[in-house]
Parts: sequence; structure tokens; C-alpha cells
Amino acid sequence: MIAKDRDPLATPNPGLDSAPDAVPPGLPSASSCKRRTLATGEWLDLLVVPLEEPDPSRAPVDADEPGRIESIVRQWAAVGHSPPAPAVFVPLYGCQVTWTAKRAAVIGPPVHLAQLEAAVTEFADVEADLRAAERRAAALLDALEGDVAGSLAFEEHTADRRVEMAARHREAVAVACRLALLAPVVHAPPLHPPTLASQLGERLRERTRLLERQEFASQRADLAERVAEACGQRALEAGIARRHTALEWTIVVLLVVQTALLVVELLAQRATP
Repeated sequence: MIAKDRDPLATPNPGLDSAPDAVPPGLPSASSCKRRTLATGEWLDLLVVPLEEPDPSRAPVDADEPGRIESIVRQWAAVGHSPPAPAVFVPLYGCQVTWTAKRAAVIGPPVHLAQLEAAVTEFADVEADLRAAERRAAALLDALEGDVAGSLAFEEHTADRRVEMAARHREAVAVACRLALLAPVVHAPPLHPPTLASQLGERLRERTRLLERQEFASQRADLAERVAEACGQRALEAGIARRHTALEWTIVVLLVVQTALLVVELLAQRATP
């Protein structure tokens, strides 16, 4: 994982929150729900459902039990999203992982749950960071529309306007840097030999199109940076042009005044006997 700048409003400890959502009814008694703090300050509710492996010495397990548990988990994961967000389902070696931006669940034998939890949390951290960068890049492009229109109007280049343009340019550079730091994680090659956690991370990145989203967000951030720089340059040129125009008019006025004074002086000399 790469180092991330945390939200100053986020909980300092990225561990577990004391008040996650309750475990939905109908799941095994050993199930638990944990709330984790991501790098962006958002919460991820992680539902862990252990499934005991069949024991020949015991009564046979109901064949419909896994399907019933998956149905409960899917309904739980779909809650809390507005607008509704489609969940990602990853079956992997007898385990089932359900992921959304706010809720995730891992179902499987207890021996695999620790690896699955770590992989899901790591992926959610990266995805939340990328999602925040996507929102910032989209907001920049929306704001830059006004800058482009105003860059052609000289009278709109006030000092406050130029400060706003400079701030947007800095924001575009910051977003581009954030996406550049995310690129090695998003584009990480498959691990050899593969592990359960690495395979889960690869499948989650593939099914959420993390690679394409990072590249698209990078293009938008680069575009926003170029447009902000061009608008800032245009504003600077407009300010210089206004100052040159003001200086030229000042020189013209001084010349006119000087000429008028000279004419008055000449007329006064002629009128003197």
C-alpha cells in the first residue's frame, strides 16, 4: 500500500469503530460486523460470516443453507446506497465476497477469513481514494467552464477571480499527483505465486474497472490542469494588457496637458506688449 493523506476530520485510528451496523438476522451465530475507517475518512462496514466445513460425523447440512446466507448478505450489502449501487460478487475457492462502496461481506471457512478481510479492506482503501480523486476531477472541470468563459472577458479578471483560478490550478495539480501515486497500486502486476488475498484483489480491481477509472480520472485531471493553466495565463496577459493600456492613456493625458500648458504660455507671451 502507498502512504495516503488522511482527511483531517477522519478518525485518527484506522481501526474499528465502536458502533457498526448490527449483524442481520438469519446468519450463523459466529458472524460479526466490523466498521473500518478508510483513508478518505469514509466508513466501510465489513460483515464476516464463517461457514463451518462439513463434518461427516455430524448430521448433514441443509443444501439450501449457503444460498440462503448469500441472499441475506446481498440484501444487507444493498442497503444504505442512494442512488442504489450495484454490488460486486466474487466467488473464490469456496468463499464468497460481496463488495459495495459502503458495505462488504466475506463468507467462507474460518481459516480463510483473515486473508479475505485484509484484502477487502486494502481494496476498499484504494477504491475510496480513487473515488475521491474522481469527484475532485469532475468538480474541477465543472468549475473551469466559468473560467474559460471569463478568460475571454477582460473586465472579469479581478484580483479575486485570479486567486480562484490559481487555487483551481493547484487543486488540479494535487489531484493529478494523487492519481499518479495510485497508479502503481491500481496497475500492480499479478503476484507470483498467487495467494488467496492477491487473487481476490485482482478480481475486485477487474470487476470494478479500477484500472480504466484511474486512467480516465488521470486524463480529466490533466485536462483540468492544462485548462486552468491556460486560463491563468490568459488572465495574466489580460492584466498586463490593461496596465499597458492605462499607462499609454496616462502618457497621452500628460502630453495633452503639457501641450495645453505650452499653448497657454505661447498665447500669454504674444499678448504681452
